[in-house]
Amino acid sequence: MNNSIVRIVPDNLVPQRNGVTVWWSGIKREGEWVLPRVFRAFAFMGNVELDLTDARIGAGTSEIEVLCIMANIEIAVPADIRVISDGDGMLGNFEVTRIGEVPPLAPDAPTLRISGTAYAGNVTVRIMGIVGPGWRDKLKAWSKLNS
Repeated sequence: MNNSIVRIVPDNLVPQRNGVTVWWSGIKREGEWVLPRVFRAFAFMGNVELDLTDARIGAGTSEIEVLCIMANIEIAVPADIRVISDGDGMLGNFEVTRIGEVPPLAPDAPTLRISGTAYAGNVTVRIMGIVGPGWRDKLKAWSKLNS
């Protein structure tokens, strides 16, 4: 079964707006939750973690707008969602990294636009692809071959 078909929910179940505000603290969203069309995250000297790997999303384009001031915002995105990053860093980082192998996207894959600014802070978007075996698994396989 294609993951993007299971991930997409009908438009009437997708909220228009939502968000989080963090002052000197932290917040984490993970598991099954529905990403609204516009999600705003504000962090001042805190930490925001948004895990979209099990989240549901509407077809078309959704947006995450961030404002990060001396803080950290981490967004984990599954490989079946197209990511467009329009962020800026001022004395900070705004970066997109790919972890593992990211297969080509379907033409109708949902799109996530991430925009905003990191002021003396860090915004990291991780696209979670398929990761191969780790060094322990490789060592166990090698020892089995040589025994």
